[in-house]
Amino acid sequence: MPAILATIFCCWPLGIPAILAAAKVNEYWNLGDHAGAHEQSSKAKKFTIIAAVSAVVVWIVVGILYFLMFAAMFSAASSTPTTTTY
Repeated sequence: MPAILATIFCCWPLGIPAILAAAKVNEYWNLGDHAGAHEQSSKAKKFTIIAAVSAVVVWIVVGILYFLMFAAMFSAASSTPTTTTY
C-alpha cells in the first residue's frame, strides 16, 4: 500500500519499481524463497522512502522558488516610480 501511495502522491518514477518489488514479495514467499521475499520487501521499502523524500524535497524547492518569484514581483512593483501630473 505505501508503494502505491508513493506512486500516486509523490514520485512515480520511483514508485513504479516499489510496486513491482512489492508485488514480487508474495510470489517469492509462496515459493518458499523467504530470503528473496525479504530482499524484495526491503527493496520496495527503499524505493518508497526515496520517492517520499524526493517529493518532499521537490515541494520545498518549488515553494521557495514561488516565494522568491512573488518577492521579486512585489519588490519590482513597489520600486517603480510613479509619475504625477500637476
